[in-house]
Amino acid sequence: MDTFLIDIPMPSMGATVSELTVIDIIVQPGAQVSKGQKLAELESDKSVFEFESPCAGVVREIFGRAGDIMPSGAPFLRMETSDETLKHLQATGNPAVPAPAPKTTPAPAKPATPPPPAPVKSAPAATAVQWTPRAIKLVQEAGLNHTAITDITPTGPGGRVSGDDVTAWLAKRTIPAAAKPADETVCIAGVGYAFPKVVRTNTDILKEFPDMTEEAVLKLTGIRERRYAGEGESATSLAATAVLHALAQAKMDVSQIDGVIMATLIPDQPVPSMASALARQLGIPHALAFDLNAACAGWLYALEVGRAFIRAGTAKKLIVVTAELLSRITNPKDHATAFLFGDGAGAAILTNAAGGHRLAPMALAGDANQFEAIQRPGGGARRPFPHKSGEDHHDFYLQMNGGVVFKHAVIAFADQIESTLKRHNLKAEDIAWIVPHQANERILRAVSKRVGIPYEKFVVTIGKYGNTSAASISMALGWAAEEEIFVPGDKIIFCSVGAGLTFASGLLVW
Repeated sequence: MDTFLIDIPMPSMGATVSELTVIDIIVQPGAQVSKGQKLAELESDKSVFEFESPCAGVVREIFGRAGDIMPSGAPFLRMETSDETLKHLQATGNPAVPAPAPKTTPAPAKPATPPPPAPVKSAPAATAVQWTPRAIKLVQEAGLNHTAITDITPTGPGGRVSGDDVTAWLAKRTIPAAAKPADETVCIAGVGYAFPKVVRTNTDILKEFPDMTEEAVLKLTGIRERRYAGEGESATSLAATAVLHALAQAKMDVSQIDGVIMATLIPDQPVPSMASALARQLGIPHALAFDLNAACAGWLYALEVGRAFIRAGTAKKLIVVTAELLSRITNPKDHATAFLFGDGAGAAILTNAAGGHRLAPMALAGDANQFEAIQRPGGGARRPFPHKSGEDHHDFYLQMNGGVVFKHAVIAFADQIESTLKRHNLKAEDIAWIVPHQANERILRAVSKRVGIPYEKFVVTIGKYGNTSAASISMALGWAAEEEIFVPGDKIIFCSVGAGLTFASGLLVW
C-alpha cells in the first residue's frame, strides 16, 4: 500500500485558546507508532492532556520541543502513513529541505581579462639592530616581541643584541602579572528551613470542589499536601526557627550577625519591617534590617543584595531569610490557587569568610508587561481596606492567571538555567543539582526536557510543602542539605520566576 507524508497540527481548543505549551514529547523521529498511541503531553488553559496519534505510521519529523509554546493549527509532527482518511493533511513541502534553485540558461562566457601585473614588492629595509637567536628566544619566552623593543643596549658581536643583554634588560623591567578576575563570591556558611505543624491535604481542599479529583490535582500540580500556619504561629516565628537551624549548621552565634535581610510578600505587619521584628526576637536589635518583595524570586534577590553588601564591606555576616504565610491570602474557593500555596520559611548565613559553600553573583531581571499575571490588588495604599459591601473581598486574595504564568515560566526557567551555564562556562553535564522555585511539577518537568538536564537532578519538594513563594528555594535547599545529598564541589543552579514578573538565577558551589 502506498504511503504519503502528512503534517499533524497542534489541536484546536476553541476560540478562546490560541496557543498550547508542549510539556513533553514521547517519541523520536523514526519511531513506528500505532493509532491512538501517546505522542506528547500538552497544556492548555490550566488543563493537561495527552496528544495521541491519529493513525499508524512512522514519525519523520518533529517541529517543536519540550517547553515550546505553539499556536493551535501549527504543524507539530510529520508522519508517513497509508491512512487514506488523513489525505487532507498531506504535506505539500518539506521545511527542512530548501526548494531547488530555478534553472537558468548560463550567460555566454566573456573573454578572460588578463590579470593586472603583480605589484613589485620592495625589499625590506635593513634592520638597524640585529639579534642573536638566543636573545630572540629569551624575549619570546618572556611573552614579548623582540621587534617592538627599542630601549635595549646591544653589546654582542657586530652590534647585535645578545642573550646577556636581554637578561639584564628583563631584570630591570617590571612585567605586570596577568590580572586575576576579582572574586565576587561569598560564603554560605549554613542553611535552614522551617514549616508549620498543620498538614492540609488535597482531600481537605477538594471538599470545596466536588467536580475535581485527587488524580486531577496531582496531574495539574504535583502537590499532595501543604502546610498551613496554625494558631500561635507567625511568619516571624517560622523565620526565627529557620535562622536558628542555619546558625547551628554554620556553628555561629547570633551575636556575630550584623544584618538581617528578609524576603516576603506577606509580612506579619507592614510597618515596621519584619526583618526588624526578627532582629529583636533573635536578640540582635542593632543589626541593619529591612524587607524586600520580589515575590517568588524574593530569596534569590535577597541573596544578591546580601552578597553585594558583603563584597562592598557594608556587612560581614548576614542573615538572608524568607517566610511566607500564603494560606492567609489564598481563596479556598478559587480552583486556580487553592491547591497551590502553602506556608514555610528558609534562611542562609552569608559571610565574608574564605572557603565554604561559594555563592556567585545572581542574575536578576523581570518582565513588568505581565504585571497582572500574579497579583493581590487589595491591601495596599490604593485600597487598604475592603469595601463595606464586601463586593471586592476577592481582591484581597492572591490571584493568578495560570495559563499565562505557565507559558512564561517554562521559557523563563529554561533561559535562566541556560544563561547561568553560559555565564560560568559550564555544560549541562557539569551541574549536579537544580534547586528551582517550587512553582508546579509540570513546569519543572517541561524545563528539564528543554534544557537537557535529567529531572532526577531537580530538588523537588512541592509534593509535600506546595508552592511557598519566596520561601520555596530556601526550603528546598535546607531540606537537601539536611538530607546530605550534596557533596563538596557540587555545582548547584538556583532559578525562580515570581510575580511582577521577576526572574532570578545563580550558581552555588557546595
